[in-house]
Amino acid sequence: MENNIIRFVQEHPGKIIGGLVGLILAVLFVIFGFWKGLFIILSILAGIYLGGKAENNEGFRNFLDRFPFLRERF
Repeated sequence: MENNIIRFVQEHPGKIIGGLVGLILAVLFVIFGFWKGLFIILSILAGIYLGGKAENNEGFRNFLDRFPFLRERF
């Protein structure tokens, strides 16, 4: 029984990850509502994007330099 579960997980990781993401989104929308849930998702995606930029040694300062109206503030 245990080997069947492990084999299924190894053979279908996309289905499992997709199912978990769908479950998390459904719970998020039920608890917070559509607009608040959407805001949370967009905030997470922005964080992932900025984190990826930091990992690629681009740095947050270089990212802000792309926006002239932000240069004086930071």
